[in-house]
Amino acid sequence: MIELNGKIYECPSQIPMDLADDKWKFLILWNLSTKDLRISELAEKISDISQRTLSRKLKDLEKVSLVKRVVFAEVPPKVEYSLTIHGKRLLEVFEIMSKWGEQYAKEMGAKID
Repeated sequence: MIELNGKIYECPSQIPMDLADDKWKFLILWNLSTKDLRISELAEKISDISQRTLSRKLKDLEKVSLVKRVVFAEVPPKVEYSLTIHGKRLLEVFEIMSKWGEQYAKEMGAKID
């Protein structure tokens, strides 16, 4: 058993699932995998997310050290988001899950573009 951030985990595999516990967080992390992005760029890439939800999910990811927020001292203020080392490591897990999902879909007869 692991106690982390006030939560008790029966199995260590629950931790990454809890940290990226919804599609928005997953998509934010996935989009930050290629380069650092401003919030407006993330909003463009994840077109069906509201600004409020995007801001809230970024704060959640910052809080658990998966995403880093960098504010540049310029006018108007520029803010970029990037993955931390923990976020990059979690993406390695997502890559494995992605490969598994694609293989599974093929074996189950799914159409893949």
